[in-house]
Amino acid sequence: MTAAIRLAAAADAVALAALAAEFHAAHGDPTGHLTPEAIRRDGFGDEPEFRVLVAEDVDGLVGYALFYDAYEPAYAARGVYLADLYIRPSARRCGLGRRLIAAVADHGRARGRRYVWWVAQAGNTEARAFYGTLASVELSTMAYAVVDADFAALAEEHAGREPR
Repeated sequence: MTAAIRLAAAADAVALAALAAEFHAAHGDPTGHLTPEAIRRDGFGDEPEFRVLVAEDVDGLVGYALFYDAYEPAYAARGVYLADLYIRPSARRCGLGRRLIAAVADHGRARGRRYVWWVAQAGNTEARAFYGTLASVELSTMAYAVVDADFAALAEEHAGREPR
């Protein structure tokens, strides 16, 4: 399979939202939040929250890598966080995942970044095996998040107000 890797455009929002829904559903994550409207609003414009590289063949988009700027204080290093990497099952095992991560690294390097960081679910053995082929370092890290109502309550706690 020959696929081109390129930066996404706002016109890709519908196809990107469909790919993201496939990715998130496959991992048991919520779907329906990364809509075409959210992609256009947050991924494009004067100050985008994220960037997206896409893999495209004659049938359209078959994969994507969504990433954003990050900073690692322990090394005083600017880098990028790879939030999503997804290749449709029919397009896997052709090198697209590696090409997308390499493109993320190249895009970051061109902007003075020094690393790409990401996480994988412990049970995702296929992804973890692939990541091991990239000379990446696997760290035993637990990720935590405070979201939605709990996030709002925590912010209200700091502001000295009762949670709504």
